[in-house]
Amino acid sequence: MKTRYRTIQLSEDAIETSIAVINDHLYEPDSIFWVNIEPDVDRNNIHTGSIFWRAFSSRGPMIPKFTWVSASTSRGNYQPAQVGLTHPTGSAVLGRLKDFKIEIPKQWILQQDHPKRGLVIQLPDDYDAKDVITFALSAIPVLSPFEFDNQFTLKYPIQ
Repeated sequence: MKTRYRTIQLSEDAIETSIAVINDHLYEPDSIFWVNIEPDVDRNNIHTGSIFWRAFSSRGPMIPKFTWVSASTSRGNYQPAQVGLTHPTGSAVLGRLKDFKIEIPKQWILQQDHPKRGLVIQLPDDYDAKDVITFALSAIPVLSPFEFDNQFTLKYPIQ
């Protein structure tokens, strides 16, 4: 069966829906639930690079993507919630976030900082969904190589 998705428009002024989606799925016992946040851009007007650039570049995709994944249980093992951020910034991502005064909260554990696959951060058990959304909406514009009007799309599976 094909997965169906819901896509909603998101802005810095209207984050309540996205917080509610995360809070409704903090823990999924038998599967994972995820939310993607991207800048709301016309993909047809953005050059994403040639196939050779994508294959041999040491950078991630041109359009940054933030992903939150629920906590779950897999094969009897508890898996904490995580966030990921793919971006075209390469290995300078942590420095760029710091330059723009965007901090990864101290309780969040950086698990991966790969120039092509992006950041992966483990969340503590008692994180705030608002902090997750605020981090995403702060980081994406800083890591985006193009201008956009701080409008985002939020996408998640419909169960």
